[in-house]
Amino acid sequence: MFHWMAVYPVTCALLLVVLFCLLQSWLLKKDFFSPVTVYCFSQCITLAIAYLQIDAFMSDFKPLTWMVWILGLVAFCSGCYVAKLSAKARSLPVRVVEATPPQGYNWRLHLVISFFLFALFLVGVVKIIAVAGNLIIFTENPGRWMSKDVSYGYFPLLFSSGPLCVLMFGVAAFKKFNDVVWVRRVSFVMVFVVIVVNLLAYPNRTALFFNLGFLMILINYLYKRISPLIILIAMAVAILSFVAISNLRNQYGTKGVEDKALEVLVVLPYKYVANNYWNMDYAINPPNDDEYHPHTYGLDFLSGFLEFFRIPGSFRNSFGWDDAFNESIQKEYGFNTVNYLWDVYKDFHLLGVLFFPFLCGIGLTVLHLKLCRPFTPRQVMFHVFFIYFVGWWFFTSGYKQSIYCMWGVAIYLVTTICSRPVELSQEGGEPAGQSPAGLADATFKNGDVRECAPECLPADAPLEGEVECERDGKEDVAR
Repeated sequence: MFHWMAVYPVTCALLLVVLFCLLQSWLLKKDFFSPVTVYCFSQCITLAIAYLQIDAFMSDFKPLTWMVWILGLVAFCSGCYVAKLSAKARSLPVRVVEATPPQGYNWRLHLVISFFLFALFLVGVVKIIAVAGNLIIFTENPGRWMSKDVSYGYFPLLFSSGPLCVLMFGVAAFKKFNDVVWVRRVSFVMVFVVIVVNLLAYPNRTALFFNLGFLMILINYLYKRISPLIILIAMAVAILSFVAISNLRNQYGTKGVEDKALEVLVVLPYKYVANNYWNMDYAINPPNDDEYHPHTYGLDFLSGFLEFFRIPGSFRNSFGWDDAFNESIQKEYGFNTVNYLWDVYKDFHLLGVLFFPFLCGIGLTVLHLKLCRPFTPRQVMFHVFFIYFVGWWFFTSGYKQSIYCMWGVAIYLVTTICSRPVELSQEGGEPAGQSPAGLADATFKNGDVRECAPECLPADAPLEGEVECERDGKEDVAR
């Protein structure tokens, strides 16, 4: 053990942070999928693996690279703690509650819209069959049909949206959250139908990880909290899936059996983790002291939103900027991904590395705190959506791709359409489709305290003596 610490000091130090993330989730029963835990876990475990330096391209970080990485980590965590301390100061709950059926949400309409999105996904699958002659998994050379040489036009926006369908059907598939039985059962079946069709039609790693990642985080919030052991098992399965799908794409060349086995099991998965960091170090510290990419002052950050207007492409062509494949900064050909901090640094230098993670930490923690009270489908879906990307920031920024911007818009529109407006009945004045806090306000105004727990009472409610409330068949007393 001490030998390992002497040979790999950086890896050992980072693995201590990873171990702490797992233990505090296990022993203290904290939510593993909180923003600060996901960020620290994903960034530290991937950099710890990279610093094993199995490949010579993974050289030691330069001081400036360490400054960027540590500043991003500290800034994000600081934003998370500022938001959490603010919530505690206002006596707001900071622990995630169990899911309860949202009041006034139209699950039937949600299912109809989910099937509409599924139909659009199938249109993309039909395009794949039209080009490849079959589902790609059943073709003789799957790698050929998933290469950049084959153009599917705009249809990748459709057949790559299988994970959005999984998210839409998945949120409606849990008993604790959806009290419409037949909708729940149909949604449960459709989750696995989408995953299977997605894998058969276009078996790429991105879609598979999206599907399983979304599903696992939904299970954590809508069914039962996932233990750290399950998370470690899921990571092992993800690595095996990664290797299996990569093999379909003929990424290992024509080496001997022993060399190929070593590369399949060790070298290639390692490269896919480490190249994000060696590319970032290479880009921040170019050998000739000339920046590979000039600062774009936000245009690169907004490229995903502006892609449909052809604006980013025009700037890239005019100024010679990289596209999403980062050709100019890849240290080894074909390994072109990079940590999200390079995108932030490229836009606003160290000032961006300080403020962007800080603001993200605040925003994501505020969203996470919404799950500490009875939450809505929109709140849990957005948290699942964003926290998944935080877990993959070591690999890609995500927000620069237009398809993911479209997914965010789709989530907002669907949940808006399916949320019923608040209405008061003429007779009893009982609100329909309100939150527990709003229900408490309305019941006190009408002199009615039925179905109201003490913690739901408004803070300024004029209480005298004892008020008896019913909750789950038990009587609580608020004084």
